[in-house]
Amino acid sequence: MRSRIIATMAAAAAATAALAQPAQAAPVVDGVYRFAALQDGTCLVWPRSHASIGSVGLGACTENASTSANWQVRKRPNGTMEVSTPGSNPRTCLGVNNDYRVRVIDSCADKYAEWTVSFGSAGPGSVVWADIEHTPSDRSDSWGKVVDIPEVTGRVEVRRVPIEPHYWELQQVSQ
Repeated sequence: MRSRIIATMAAAAAATAALAQPAQAAPVVDGVYRFAALQDGTCLVWPRSHASIGSVGLGACTENASTSANWQVRKRPNGTMEVSTPGSNPRTCLGVNNDYRVRVIDSCADKYAEWTVSFGSAGPGSVVWADIEHTPSDRSDSWGKVVDIPEVTGRVEVRRVPIEPHYWELQQVSQ
């Protein structure tokens, strides 16, 4: 019994290490994606009400009348990426505010809405992970990576690494 527990813990540690130290990462191509939390499979969602502005949270990996898990990722001319809410009018984007909370904001040109979204995998048959990092084009310091922190109200914040897990399961919706 004890050897099974140790083997299970070793396997979990190895899986976490594989995610914590990806061998190869590449920027995602322009498209629509979902980002699922590794903890429980819930997705990063944005509010469809209130002009699609407000707190980003975790919820069902679908679209419904009140929330959507779909995010459009586009490369910008300045080298950063925009993570926006597809179909919102006016256009709104993923942003970070002064207290490191992740929100949907209407100022997509703001340095607080500039990101780098990378993806990778440990190999065939493994989870395709995504890493979402705040990367302002003015070369000021990054505020960190979008992370799922279960003990924090709202769970989604931007934090400097190392903090685990800071990866998301990447699900492509369309291109």
